[in-house]
This record gives sequence, structure tokens and C-alpha cells, in this order.
Amino acid sequence: MRLLVVDDNPLNLELFQAALEDDGHQVAVASDGDAGLARALAEPFDVILLDVQLPGRNGLDVCQDLRRAGRRGPILAVSANALPEQVALGMSAGFDTYLTKPLSPQALRAAVRRYEQAALR
Repeated sequence: MRLLVVDDNPLNLELFQAALEDDGHQVAVASDGDAGLARALAEPFDVILLDVQLPGRNGLDVCQDLRRAGRRGPILAVSANALPEQVALGMSAGFDTYLTKPLSPQALRAAVRRYEQAALR
């Protein structure tokens, strides 16, 4: 699968990219909301993993913009914001799944695999 990971923390980008590539995925990255949105609109991705707190356009706005642009594929929030009202806000913005940091490589892979298995059906 082709994945886009958008996160402003270089360590997270490196960790997520390595974990997902180890699972056989092709991974592209972006480090801010504006770059992530531009890349998601310009290239096809099977799954987008999107940090909520990003410089420039935040992840909630990026997700809403992608949905308004017709992007129907899975968009997963990856955030340290774990309070119930924050999760609810993310889900109402259009995220399919809300993952909370810190996130283990195993949990990240499992979340992506759920969408991979659904695509194979």
C-alpha cells in the first residue's frame, strides 16, 4: 500500500516510516499541514496518517479540506491529544481512526493493516 505520513516531529516521521516500510508499504512523508495537504491532493495514497498538531494548517483542517476535495480513503489521526472531547473533535473532522501518541510500531502497523485487509475484501 502507498501511505502518506504527516508529522512535524522528525523522530516520529523516521519511526513511523521505518515501521511501515518494514511491513512492506511505500511511505511518503511531509512535515507540516500545508505540505501534507498539497501532497495528498497531488498523489494517490491508500492511507494517510496525519498528526493533529501541525505547523501551518493543523491536522483537523487538513482532514476537512481533504474530505471537501472528495478524498474518501482512510485518514488516521495520530495525536498526543487524548481527551475524549479531543478525540470526538477529530472524528467529527472526518478522521476514520484516532490513534494516540506515544504509539508503538506494532500498534501503528496494526492500525494500517486493518485498512489493508478491508481493501482486499
